[in-house]
Amino acid sequence: MIRTLRRFSLLAGVALFAACSSESTGLPSAPNARFSRAPVTSPLSATTAALTLTTGAQRTSALPSSLTVMQAIGIAGGTLSIPQAGVTITVPAGALAATTLISMTARAGTVIAYDFAPHGTRFAKPIVFTQTLAGTNVPAALAPLLTLGYYADETDLTTFGGSVSEFIAGLSNLANGSFTSSISHFSGYMVACGRGE
Repeated sequence: MIRTLRRFSLLAGVALFAACSSESTGLPSAPNARFSRAPVTSPLSATTAALTLTTGAQRTSALPSSLTVMQAIGIAGGTLSIPQAGVTITVPAGALAATTLISMTARAGTVIAYDFAPHGTRFAKPIVFTQTLAGTNVPAALAPLLTLGYYADETDLTTFGGSVSEFIAGLSNLANGSFTSSISHFSGYMVACGRGE
């Protein structure tokens, strides 16, 4: 039994490394799969600690330049999307006390990372972050290991990931190939492959 668990752990580790490398594995997505939860803290009790270097999920084709969208969102809530980056955020009604100009920037390159402004904005209700996994190096089998990693500054990012101080759990919808998490405050977030080293 212990030998089987060791083999499984080794295979899972190799698969995670492959999923978060710059190469696409080409594994098919799982049809009719249910939601899977990332094995970390809940969005309401995300861990905050010293910076942790982590591998980011990668786009199979780099964004040649950063893409920014802006919208004034009030107490009724609203949605921002960058279709070219496969990302959408939904601000629920009551999350903001007043109309606020919200911006979302998909960072250039292959790391799936976003900057949100106004920096430091806190929400009365968490906003919903959704990233499509089509066009990424994340195979369906490992999507449940994804987390959302908070970074305070763009200098925390690297070519393959970055240094994050908070990991937020999410849900991977294997049926439609997406990852969803929640954001309670604005700064920068990257889709991370697990919790790092």
